[in-house]
Amino acid sequence: MLRGDREATLREAARLVSHLTSTFGAGGAPVSAARTRQLLGQSFDAVVLDLHDGVAADTLGRCHGLVRGGGALILCLPPPGCARRRSSLAVPPYTSADVGTRFWQRLERHLERLDTAPPAEPLEPPPAAPPGSAEQARVVERLSRAFTARTPHLIALVAERGRGKSSALGLALAAALKLQPSLRARVTAANEAAVGELLRLAPSDTERVRFVAPDELLEASADAGATDAAVAASPDAPGPAAPPLDVLVVDEAAQLPVALLRALVAKHPRTTIAFATTTHGYEGTGRGFVLRFLDWLAREPRPSERLALREPIRWSEGDPLERFVYDLLALDPDISPPRIEAGALPPPRRLDPDELARDEALLRSLFGLLIHAHYRTTPADLERLLDAPNLAVHAVVESGQVLGATLVAREGGLSRADCEALGRGEWRIRGHALADTLIVHAGRPDAGELRMLRSVRIATHPELRRRGVARSLIEHVHAAYGPELFGTVFGATPELLEFRRALGYRLVRVGSARGASSGEPSVVMLRPVSDRAHALVRDLEADLARNLPLQLELLDAERELGVGLALRRALVAELATPPELDPAEIERRVRAFASGAQTMEAASYALDRFLRTPEVRAQRMQRLSPDERSLLERRVLARDSWRAAARAAGYADVPTAMRALRPALRRLLAP
Repeated sequence: MLRGDREATLREAARLVSHLTSTFGAGGAPVSAARTRQLLGQSFDAVVLDLHDGVAADTLGRCHGLVRGGGALILCLPPPGCARRRSSLAVPPYTSADVGTRFWQRLERHLERLDTAPPAEPLEPPPAAPPGSAEQARVVERLSRAFTARTPHLIALVAERGRGKSSALGLALAAALKLQPSLRARVTAANEAAVGELLRLAPSDTERVRFVAPDELLEASADAGATDAAVAASPDAPGPAAPPLDVLVVDEAAQLPVALLRALVAKHPRTTIAFATTTHGYEGTGRGFVLRFLDWLAREPRPSERLALREPIRWSEGDPLERFVYDLLALDPDISPPRIEAGALPPPRRLDPDELARDEALLRSLFGLLIHAHYRTTPADLERLLDAPNLAVHAVVESGQVLGATLVAREGGLSRADCEALGRGEWRIRGHALADTLIVHAGRPDAGELRMLRSVRIATHPELRRRGVARSLIEHVHAAYGPELFGTVFGATPELLEFRRALGYRLVRVGSARGASSGEPSVVMLRPVSDRAHALVRDLEADLARNLPLQLELLDAERELGVGLALRRALVAELATPPELDPAEIERRVRAFASGAQTMEAASYALDRFLRTPEVRAQRMQRLSPDERSLLERRVLARDSWRAAARAAGYADVPTAMRALRPALRRLLAP
């Protein structure tokens, strides 16, 4: 731990790491959250983290995971007594002065328990990494046998960070290729950098083992596996199909959408697939991977097995730095049985952030419940619970134990000018997820002016479900606040839709993609209070009724995003037949889409009707290039997938095709 001004501490950090061959964050540039996510799976002799602008809990956790045993995590802090506020937690109308310093004070208390005095001499390189553990060797042997078995298997490997998971996968591939030299294996992940350690240990024979992007694996035919990139990008190309893959390894699988993982299983029915991910880590998706995807995987007809690594390899058992990070970020909570007698539950109450900061047991009980219940809970949520000025926590508490909790956020109340700028895509606003999606995706800038309260999370103790805890929390929130609009955004299931409808919420929007971890399409449900809010909800319901049939077709075209029958029925329930829009209103909406930030799927009804008008088809379409015309016809009118439409129109990839859509429409709309 280095104390002082930024320049001095970073200069001292650079001196300390001068003898090391592998460092991260020592160059003076701030360590970004995105950069640390890209480096997961790699390790360094030292990581330097500058905390002069505040401490980001997720980044701190990931930086700890990047340090190899014997290395150092160097924290550069301001002088004692200079608590830092995280300005990014301030969302309009709040300012950085409204942000708390409770998480910073928590960090200081935890640092006091450690010997953090810097050495006088530069750090020496850490010793060579140990060869592994007996536990890892057993997992490697089990994986290599599965990789060479005649029957395809589905395998899940879960471990906390530093347990040698990626190394085990690479060693298992190497062992399998020795036993079966003709084995064809591919490795995939959210990005190629994440599998560096795995590929370092696997044979470097690119014909037998290499990285392939997830979308290429989906583009390949079901029996062809992951063919060469050129064939994968053009599945209609002539020539014999490649044999199916023998092995597919998906590392850091929790960073990929659950829907995509399921699609990979369906796409490669004759392949042994190993999914590996980090639990108790710094990505909330890891919890969702365990709670949702692995349970689904166990129900697949292919034999399945779940493996785990518990013993640290990158550092020693009982490592004090790991213990410090786990305690600071409350990463290993225990969900104990509810301490309550049969009968009535206590009424919900609001938990003050100062109370949470003082009462460690209460804070851990609350955060443990959120981690257990929600795949999206990360250490950053611990920060927000303590310091974010727009968040509030309400809970059912008995004998100091949280039995149920809900997080709510104050949103909206934006100026008309800000709302219109958001609608044009000129900027994005943080901390106003509900207002933002109504303005941008639903195409209603006026919605952002309403005062809203958004339900961010809701969790119930697993032994108290279906006891009315969640309902009592929501009704308590309804009584405690007076906004113009209550709302929530979540991954849709028939059960959740029915639950919210019973509490007065109405479905007004279905998202064009699935949540990264839930695997379900996101939906927006609103409970209007004021007259303005009631009018808005009526308009949004009519828009949804017009758009939803086309949206479902577009979702079905994206093969990994199709909507099941039960959910489809739940989505269309209670939607009335809306009146048709007149041609002037259709053109107005197309113009708004062409000059704004709304998704194509959310504007699908207006786009479809506009492109089908006789004048547009007979005259205006002639203004476009063949590629632009093909793109509009294939994606909007024929409802092809983005991949198929982009390929047919001659665009290099889906993002390029998406960027071409609005300019093409603007040419059609020109006088």
